[in-house]
Amino acid sequence: MAESAVDLTCEPLFEAACRMTRDARARLVRAFYEPPPAGEARLTLDRPFVLPIGLEPARVHAALRDAQAFVRALVALEAHAYGPDGGDVLARLMRSLEPGSVRLVEQCRYESSESVRRRLRRMDAFLDPHSGVFSAIEVNQIAPLSFYWHDIDQRLAAHILGELGFSYAPRRLAPRVFDWLAGELHARHPGRELRCVALVSEHGYEGKKELPYLARSCEAAGRECGHDVAILHAYPNEVRLAGGKPVVRGREVDIVWRQSVYLDPYPPSDVADYETICGHPEEHLIVNAARSFLTASKDTFALLSAPRIVQKLALSPEDVRALGRVLPETVNLAHAPEERVRILENRPEWISKPTDSSFGEGVEFGSLHTAASWGRLVDARQDGRFVFQRRIPSPVLPWVEIAPDGEPRRRDVEFDFCPHHVDGEMAGTATLRVHLHEPSFGDRAMNVATGSFLTPFVTP
Repeated sequence: MAESAVDLTCEPLFEAACRMTRDARARLVRAFYEPPPAGEARLTLDRPFVLPIGLEPARVHAALRDAQAFVRALVALEAHAYGPDGGDVLARLMRSLEPGSVRLVEQCRYESSESVRRRLRRMDAFLDPHSGVFSAIEVNQIAPLSFYWHDIDQRLAAHILGELGFSYAPRRLAPRVFDWLAGELHARHPGRELRCVALVSEHGYEGKKELPYLARSCEAAGRECGHDVAILHAYPNEVRLAGGKPVVRGREVDIVWRQSVYLDPYPPSDVADYETICGHPEEHLIVNAARSFLTASKDTFALLSAPRIVQKLALSPEDVRALGRVLPETVNLAHAPEERVRILENRPEWISKPTDSSFGEGVEFGSLHTAASWGRLVDARQDGRFVFQRRIPSPVLPWVEIAPDGEPRRRDVEFDFCPHHVDGEMAGTATLRVHLHEPSFGDRAMNVATGSFLTPFVTP
């Protein structure tokens, strides 16, 4: 009888791998690297084969509760910024954005409070397996990715663990994403059946190559539940207005699911209809509307680190305590110049990052600087467009790697823990970004640009 895989640790995994023959282990690795079936994709090229990672379920659930409290704080901060007493917060957040982001926020003149609460998000975060501390360092809510990889890696985890003698049922995200889309339509138009969604992203963005697959996955999830729905991946210049309604390739669209960012590469006339639609979310149903840029700014972390701001948000005492656990101290020197000396004197404890950037762009570790170069960087980053954040060391966990020749070996791995927020709830994660632990490498960002690779997570 297969063992449950919900509460895995390194030793039972290693023992299970050792019970397999070397040839069977080598076949498992080869199958992992084989080209995926037509119409699918898999992020498995040029990387070690680390078995799916599990963490103590109680700590995972506690982390997701704290993450949910953080989302409630983000929603409350956005509501405050647009409220009668939030003008200073709104102005500060707008100053932290790039000009293109400012334009998009100003374009979005309406987004329902329910849509803000249910907005798709993905946190960049860490969960320490020893202390249970969950720390978030960034929130992606403009065009959050990796939803498609979630379901791919969940199926992969079930297959690998099954070969090792463990029972595991994949946790799929696509049905939850479909429920979010259908719920958004029903909130705006009760009783109306969801027929067509346009999932819109811009051309030439390598990171969004998963979106056609995501559209098909969510469409299939809807059809499994008996809904005759089409979810069409489209580009901004394919979205047109016809009779006052959004249309893609001749089909009237119920929802525009915005995954586009800037439209600079397009001639303005080619995207005029799309911009008109996105500029009128009170008339057309846009999810992940352009206002999401506002609190995607990393300055939200500095604002939510300030007790005087948190006091204005009417959060529950439990949520305030959760914020204290989740948020690493974050400072914007334009608004707290008195912290400059402390940041200079304790540079190994700090990182600096732009307030409006992604994919690790512009991230600087104090530990990798000399005192002189850190001083120059600090002095150059006092204009409100950068934050300084307490460094969160990547957790280290002993786990199991299988070499291409089938040899199992214990390896320490560094990993992050980046849960998704879908339809108002934390849905967890199915994939961790992982480095093989090499102490001599020093500090490095946890992203694929620095050599991390994706490993399935055993979701409790």
